[in-house]
This record gives sequence, C-alpha cells and structure tokens, in this order.
Amino acid sequence: MTKEKKLKKQVNIGFELSEKDEYRHDWGKFPPFHNESWYFNFIDRPNRVFLITRLSYHMDKKKSLILLLLVIDGKTKTYFKEIPLEKMPDNWEFDAKVKYYCIKPMKQWRIKFKNSRVNLDIKFEGRFPIFNSAEGEDPLAFLKKDQIKTDQVFAQMHYEQPMIATGTLDLKKNGEIIETRNIKGLGHRDHSWGIRDWAGIDAWNWVSAQFEDETINFYKAEALGEVKQDGIIYSKGADNIRIENIEVTTKTKENEKTPVSSTFILTDENGKKRTIESKTIFSQYLPLPSEKGLTEIYEQVAIFTCNGKEGDGISEYLSTTRD
Repeated sequence: MTKEKKLKKQVNIGFELSEKDEYRHDWGKFPPFHNESWYFNFIDRPNRVFLITRLSYHMDKKKSLILLLLVIDGKTKTYFKEIPLEKMPDNWEFDAKVKYYCIKPMKQWRIKFKNSRVNLDIKFEGRFPIFNSAEGEDPLAFLKKDQIKTDQVFAQMHYEQPMIATGTLDLKKNGEIIETRNIKGLGHRDHSWGIRDWAGIDAWNWVSAQFEDETINFYKAEALGEVKQDGIIYSKGADNIRIENIEVTTKTKENEKTPVSSTFILTDENGKKRTIESKTIFSQYLPLPSEKGLTEIYEQVAIFTCNGKEGDGISEYLSTTRD
C-alpha cells in the first residue's frame, strides 16, 4: 500500500486527529462499555504538590464521573462526583469546585479546583506534540463483530501529550489565604474514547516518566490471553522513538499487592535497550468492583531514574481478580 493510500484509509476510518477531537464524541448510539475520558497529572516535588484528575463519560451507563486527587505535603484532598449525562454542562464548568477549560486545542488546558481549604489554578502547556496511538477500527465498527478481541477491552482511540504545569495553589484557613505556592512542574495528559472494559483487563502497567529533556511514556497490558504493549520516547531536538517491547519486574509491600518499586527494560524500534527504574513516593488505591470480580488500581507518584538521569511522574498498576 502506498503512503498516499494508507493516509487516505486512515482518514476514512477517522484516525486523522483534528482540533474537534479534543472534545466529546457523539455518534448517537454507543456500544457496551463505551468510555471517553480526559486525564491530567502533574508533579511539583519541591512544593510537595501532586495532581491526578480524570473526567469520564460512560455512555452505556448514561453517567459521567469526575475524580480529582490533590496531594499536598503527603495529604490527599479528594473530589469525586457522579453526574447523569443529561445534566453534564457543555462547558465542563461542573460546579463551584471543579472546572476544566480547553484553551488551545492540542496545546493548552486549564484546571481549577477549590474547596474550603484550597484554591488551585493550573495551566497545562504541551511541551511535546500530541502522540496519536490510535491504530484500531472506528469504535462503532465493533457493533458488527461477533468475536471478542482485546481491542474490545481497551479504548481504541487514544492520544497522549507531555505537559508543563504552572499556576498557583492557595492554602486557606477560616476562609483566609494563609499561604500561596507558585506551582511549576512537569505533567502529562491523555484523551481516549471507545470500548473500555476495565474488568476485562487482567493486568496493566502505564508509565509517564518526565525528565528535563525527554518523556518516556508506555503501557503493557494483558487481557483475553493476549499481551498489548506500546510506547514512545519524546526527546528535545530529536524525532520520537517508538517503544516495541517492555519487560516489567515489580517489588511490593508485604501484602504482595501495593507496588513500591519497579524495573522496566524497554526495547525501542531500533533495537536499543533502556532500563528505567521507579520508586514510589505516594500511592493511591482505587478499587473497582464489578460483576466480573475486583479490579484494583494503584496510582503511584514515583521518582524515575534512567541513564543516570532522575525525573518524576506516574506509574500506574492494575490487576483484576475474578469471582
């Protein structure tokens, strides 16, 4: 297939991204387990402030979920809200506490969060271009299929972007601001849509490791007897490099579940190997019970080392225990 024909085929099945893909997709009908989500994180270690937040639409369940974890000095401020789809605001200004803004599609976002103790106002600016890893079929095409495959477990449409996070965090007491921290850190975001059956995934590792001059971002997952893995190395002044194979070794606490460190051996498209190590500095446990069993997610803020360099980011672990 020529490059021109391949590009035309991609456009026809909807994988050529445009600015409109930053927003919610609506086809009028949706397959089971359809899920569209926007995810953001940042780590500011000098200020001891971390943010993890996810906004998701569960179309078949006709609801939307908002989760925000703000960690300050090791203590977590949690916001969780479930909203019926018919009551979801188009502008993502959900209530007096949480607001999301797409300022410049594919380039800049802003998130605001406040409660009686904090005011957070953060701008996310892309430090590398979007990486589009969508290589499946249009999500609606699965409605016509009988055989279940791993592409019917993971979201088919997916892109990611390393970010620079800047802004302010006000700490309050009795309604008065008692301290302001100027936030500056590295972060990450992704946007995915399609069929995602969390309980259908057996195991999962996802990493976004931010270094001064590069980001190493990858995932490895097991489902339905198959392994899927992919990743990208973004570097300043150089072309992106695709990660093709990932080996994972993890150490846990005595409960044999909570990760404390991992070693990832990565092989890129040129056959070069890299070893990246993570050490957990904060862990959030997120259980997801379902009729299929218990899916357990550990969202970990971690310090990463690779080739003598140190960075930070997120190392996410998932496992499902069947009933």
